[in-house]
Amino acid sequence: MQKLVLVGALSILLAGCGNNEPVQEPDATDDSTKSLEENSVNTPPEDNIEAEEQASKGESHSSLKSESSKFESYEEYNKIAEVANVDGLNGIVETDNSGTRVILFEDERGKKTVKSVYVKKENRLKVISLDDDGLLYNDILK
Repeated sequence: MQKLVLVGALSILLAGCGNNEPVQEPDATDDSTKSLEENSVNTPPEDNIEAEEQASKGESHSSLKSESSKFESYEEYNKIAEVANVDGLNGIVETDNSGTRVILFEDERGKKTVKSVYVKKENRLKVISLDDDGLLYNDILK
C-alpha cells in the first residue's frame, strides 16, 4: 500500500513539474542557423576566389603579367622565377600564415605545374615541379 501511495505522489509531482508551454522554433533569420555556404569557416579566402575566377575566364597575357607582379612583393618570388619557368602561369596562394606560404602555379588550362613552399622562420624555400621533374630548389634564402 505504501508503494502505491509513493508511486501516486511521484506521478503527481512529476506532472506538476512539466512545462505546458509550446516549444518555440528558432527564427529562420537567426545567425546560429546559417547554412554552410554562408559560414565564414567554409568560405575560401578572397584571393583564391579571384584567382579561380580569372583562371576560369581564360586570362589575357597582360592580366597574367599583373598577376605575377602581385607575387613580386614576396621575398621568395625572384628565386622561384629563377629556378622555375613561371612566366605566363597563374599563381594561387594556397596558404599564407605566420609560419609558411604555399603558392601553386597553374597553366591556362588549370593544370598545376609548380609549387613553392616558403618557411618564413627558417627563410627556407622549396620549389617543386609537379610534372616529372620533382624538387627544383631546396635551400635557405640569403
